[in-house]
Amino acid sequence: MSESTDPPRSEISLVRVWSFIWRHRAIIATFSVISAVAAGALSSIMTPKYRSEVVFSPADSSSGLGDLGGQLGGLAALAGINIGGGGKKSDEMLEYLRSRTFTAQFIQRHSLMPVLFAKKWDAKRGQWRGDPPTIAEGVGKFALKVRQIAEDRRTGIVTVAIIWSDRVLAAQWANALIAEADDALRQRGIAELTRSLDYLKAESAETSEVEVRSAVYKLMETELKNAMLARTRDAYAFKILDPAVVRDPKDIDSPNKPLIVFLGLIFGFLFGVVVAGVRQRRSKRHRR
Repeated sequence: MSESTDPPRSEISLVRVWSFIWRHRAIIATFSVISAVAAGALSSIMTPKYRSEVVFSPADSSSGLGDLGGQLGGLAALAGINIGGGGKKSDEMLEYLRSRTFTAQFIQRHSLMPVLFAKKWDAKRGQWRGDPPTIAEGVGKFALKVRQIAEDRRTGIVTVAIIWSDRVLAAQWANALIAEADDALRQRGIAELTRSLDYLKAESAETSEVEVRSAVYKLMETELKNAMLARTRDAYAFKILDPAVVRDPKDIDSPNKPLIVFLGLIFGFLFGVVVAGVRQRRSKRHRR
């Protein structure tokens, strides 16, 4: 009993595929061109968006009290003084930048709700059309579609990008975001240092041991220096390496017109193949 050497019908031959495409090249080419042109037209009417980036590194805001940790570790902890752990502090600062609380405050300070939800805002009447969006919705949209934060764990360099249709506003928001976060963290740090100093002053007045009092004075001296630095230095939490600048009108982040046209071309090609296949099947049925 001889076995057939013919390949299974389910096996796809590249020659057959190419032959099929060549026979129906007119249909496939037509749909490919129409789809590519339509994709290009769609990308042309889409609102262009620009990307403005701020590059910075978390500033060293640690109190530098490692040498005193052995002498007054427990007392320093009670006073709220950070002994070492500079990396942890940097992570906390970045989390504050990402936080919903700070984002909501930024949106409210700059009155961004009508800008973020322009389609729902009646500028002439100065009121919302229908139910106004909540601040939680504004925070969600800003965090997902407007602001991007990327951190290089190896170098510690952080890039904050603002993507928006107004290239001037994008640059302004990016720079303001970092400046206001830095200022808020500065005020928080000063408040913490003030509480620490108040505690240390009270502790020094109550203790009679010379060694303990000497260590307390060292802590107070260090905290006074930290407080002075927090009030005077330019960058408290974030050291700007490259501020955001206004992009050129042609420097568009999205839509990516070449990519959209290419995807349209691929979609048109596949749709043309499907249409050609359906027509071929119908033709065979009519012949039968």
